[in-house]
Amino acid sequence: MKTLLSLLAVAAAAGVFALDIQKFVSDAARSGADKAVIPEGVYRIKAPDQAADHLIFRNLNDFVIDCSGSTFIFESDFKTGLAFQGCRNLTFRNATLVNRIPPFAQGSIVRVSADCRQIDVKPHDGYSTEIAPGYVPNVLNVFDPVERRMKKNLKMVIYGVTEPVSSNLIRFHINENEIRPNTVFPGDLIVWRRHEGHEVAVQGCEKLKFTGVTIKNAKGAAVLEFGGEGGNYYNYTVTYAPAPEGAIQRPLLSGSADGFMSLGVKNGPTLENCLFEGLHDDAVNIASRLYFVLERSGNSIVIAAQHLVAYNGDEIGFYDFGLMKTGSARITSIEQLTDYQEPAEAYKYRSIAYPAPGAQPVYRLTFDRDTPAVQPGNYISNLSRHGDGFAVRNCTFKNKRGRGCLIRASGVIENNLFEDILGAAVDVMPEFYSFSEGPYAENLTVRNNVFRACNRGNCLSWTGTLNVYNWAGRYVPLGKHGEGHRNILIENNRFEYNDGPNIVLSTAEDVTIRNNRFIAPMTDRSLSSPVGGLDCDALIWAIHTRNLKLSGNTVQSPGPFLKKQFAAGPGVSVSGLADSIGKK
Repeated sequence: MKTLLSLLAVAAAAGVFALDIQKFVSDAARSGADKAVIPEGVYRIKAPDQAADHLIFRNLNDFVIDCSGSTFIFESDFKTGLAFQGCRNLTFRNATLVNRIPPFAQGSIVRVSADCRQIDVKPHDGYSTEIAPGYVPNVLNVFDPVERRMKKNLKMVIYGVTEPVSSNLIRFHINENEIRPNTVFPGDLIVWRRHEGHEVAVQGCEKLKFTGVTIKNAKGAAVLEFGGEGGNYYNYTVTYAPAPEGAIQRPLLSGSADGFMSLGVKNGPTLENCLFEGLHDDAVNIASRLYFVLERSGNSIVIAAQHLVAYNGDEIGFYDFGLMKTGSARITSIEQLTDYQEPAEAYKYRSIAYPAPGAQPVYRLTFDRDTPAVQPGNYISNLSRHGDGFAVRNCTFKNKRGRGCLIRASGVIENNLFEDILGAAVDVMPEFYSFSEGPYAENLTVRNNVFRACNRGNCLSWTGTLNVYNWAGRYVPLGKHGEGHRNILIENNRFEYNDGPNIVLSTAEDVTIRNNRFIAPMTDRSLSSPVGGLDCDALIWAIHTRNLKLSGNTVQSPGPFLKKQFAAGPGVSVSGLADSIGKK
């Protein structure tokens, strides 16, 4: 093996510029070496003024970047730490990545108005409260000041505007009905985001290995993989940084959004032995963007597309207003349209991603056959590039907001620990009218996991600990031929101390739930509500689910709020009820 060792003259303790490291790695690759070793030390890296990233590595193939013993401190606020573009079979390993300035702010509550519509907060010393240009934060998370955990049965708090009360006091104006009386108090700790984005970007890569890395103060998604052939491997930790310079209080968060996102990738990622703790949002999100139909004519359609990832030969799925797949076709050409007049009436079916005409680029897609009769306002998805074949294995998810895993692909979730999570441990769902991510999941296995104290402060009150469903103001019914989630296996999991329904199903067929243990379920009241018909007294609840099979599940030490072991709404066919759930 040819290895190039660093000959940088500047001592590591004094720090180096970003271009030094980039040049060193690039020179190593150009010289024919297959490995570059960064010398052990602490590197303070400032992003170039016009750059979006602190460090960027492009088109590195069959190469290793070994950072053993090295810490990269990213100095520039609001910019990505590290980007990989167009790399194949690249290994990046054993680095610690830290943002000097946390991408969130935090403080202590000094006043809560009687109507719970105003909260006055004293920011903690050492935490910047500057918001990224153009970013509109609107979520607060409240922590117990002794345990430093997000408070139970208190969902994320949505606020409208802020105003300075004095030089060291900020007033948050809270939306109506966001805070119940006697749940938030002076002295509680509170945190809010200043920036999202992503910390590490993996763009258009194949068989990349990102191993032994620790990320602290992650900006937005700690790792985002986007596009490409995929098949990437990840083994990393997202955890808390020390208190920033000038601060006494330790950070309440490890990052300002997700732990990992995979969008529009052909072959799904493998995440093994990862730790995700203290995150502001979902830990693992695997999906593809959904695209918004503006026009159809024969074998072509016009779409608005947020971050289009599509190529000739890709299979596209088409969805009707019932949010059921009506067919598919393969792309033969893609053309961007710059002067297209978008039909305003289509935006009756808008989403967060597609709020109004002009919000996203417009494209014409041509297919190998006439498309199904989609209409303006329908959605499509790239069935060839949404992370199929993923694996999330032997990972730990704990002490965080959002969900553990948010999944829209085929794959396996196994041998993980989900603990102390405000939202669901696992959500399997498309999001048509919110963030426009999907599609449905087929051939998904969830096995040998521990789900402990999840769904503690559920902001999605129609869900439970583990959910396979679709929601669009109601649980979405299956079409005549299904077209929702399919072939779902939930087996050999331990559900411990989870309040509210432990499993919720809708818009699915061929679901098997077997040999799971439910220990001390529903000992306390949860934030689940009967919206959409959800039976909040049931351990397992289903609606619009065909061919559901239950067997070998047991309940131990049920809590007082568990009234039924199984209940169902309309459109459910189920077998195995007589012996499916027993008590120990």
